[in-house]
Amino acid sequence: MLARPAGYAGAAIAALWAVRQMGRLYSSTEPFGPELMNVARNLGIFILPAFVLLLAGPFRTWFDRFAPLYPLVLGAGVFNIYVQDDALAAGLPLIVLVYPFLVIFSLAYLLRARVLQA
Repeated sequence: MLARPAGYAGAAIAALWAVRQMGRLYSSTEPFGPELMNVARNLGIFILPAFVLLLAGPFRTWFDRFAPLYPLVLGAGVFNIYVQDDALAAGLPLIVLVYPFLVIFSLAYLLRARVLQA
């Protein structure tokens, strides 16, 4: 019940972040440098749980209650990027907390959360 709205909300946050980053890259002097690959990698990690939530089908009730954690953690990580002035203070929580959460969250939903179909 909560998985689809959480997937759409997380995908919207990831897409808005990617659009903002692409706009920033396009206005720089070297738009297609190595920073473009960084944006693509981050977008892939950010949107992975949205694909799992939207495409994996119905989930068990227990797992469905934790689906809103995805947009909350992703939103907090993106918000932290824009609030912090120091690059280390902005990037370190993203790498240490948000990336592992998103990957583990995706794997948990993908591997264990499916409803057995009879």
